[in-house]
Amino acid sequence: MSGVVFLRGEIKNIYKVSSIYMTTIIGAGFASGQEIARFFSGYYKGGFYGIITAGILFAVIGWFVLDRVYIGRIKNYEEFLFPTVGWFFGRIMEVVVSLFMFSVLSIMIAGLGSILSTKLNIQFYISVAIIAIICSLVILTDIKGVVALSTLVTPILIGGMIFVGFYVIVTKDSTVFNMFGLLDGIANNWFVSALIYVSYNSIISVIVMCNMLPYLKTRRTGILGGIIGGLSLCGIALLLNTAINMFYAEVGTKDFPVLSIVERYGAYFGYFYTFILWLAMFSSAITSGYCLIDRLSNKIKLNKKILTLSTCLLIIPVSCFGFTNLIASLYTIFGYIGLFMVFAILMQEFKRT
Repeated sequence: MSGVVFLRGEIKNIYKVSSIYMTTIIGAGFASGQEIARFFSGYYKGGFYGIITAGILFAVIGWFVLDRVYIGRIKNYEEFLFPTVGWFFGRIMEVVVSLFMFSVLSIMIAGLGSILSTKLNIQFYISVAIIAIICSLVILTDIKGVVALSTLVTPILIGGMIFVGFYVIVTKDSTVFNMFGLLDGIANNWFVSALIYVSYNSIISVIVMCNMLPYLKTRRTGILGGIIGGLSLCGIALLLNTAINMFYAEVGTKDFPVLSIVERYGAYFGYFYTFILWLAMFSSAITSGYCLIDRLSNKIKLNKKILTLSTCLLIIPVSCFGFTNLIASLYTIFGYIGLFMVFAILMQEFKRT
């Protein structure tokens, strides 16, 4: 009986670990299709190879990082970072990571503000301010709130994206499907695109995984949590990429490509996916915000509540630059920078084995 209880507890922890890992990556850019369209869909066949490459890398990185967290009993990001890249590069990466988390929080708040502004017909900057305040209140619930949010939101996100992806593919119009021919031959640099995509997403996901020791009761929990999370992301991305490719000529440059596709099937379908998109943005905003505040609070001797509110207020003017503009400029820059950390993690693991 005790063995059954233990197994149930382990399965529950594997689910929590993989859920948290996935929600750090399934943000507004992923669920909206903006990231997939920008990094993969434009390469047509190469985009599918790129997604498979990215999925494998996500699974491997999740496995390696969580395994090291368990074996080394790592409790925070610094305990993982400095042994991996050294003191000098560790200091540089600390600054880069903080800037990236600030950027992600800004992007998510911009996306949430864009949806709220459109649906309620209010000024964009007002909607951004409302979202920033809401995010700050949730971030103050600390890691337990982040875990609870991830555990609740992940199945809704995954279920919603899988349903929409399959629905669009199954009910496709044959004339639209023939658009594949127009995209043939543009697969030329999908591998580099996949590396950049994995590297900037790994910046925050590694930070979150370094705080997950309380949920790693066994070594197997971390290994399976990382692998399941990475491969699940791969499957969902392949599904969404298929749907986007079918309408690429029309939605490839949109702010929210998947939402643009879904709205073709009726207003209620559009409302449904808007809700999914909102959840994705919100969970990503909370995760990046928590990581940012947690790091800043260790460096700045200031009350955590004041620090959280001050940071979210500072983010408001940055978020007003807009969702698509921020993704296009910031993610690519941090993607190239993050490649160093990804290679360092892989090399460290190969040396260890």
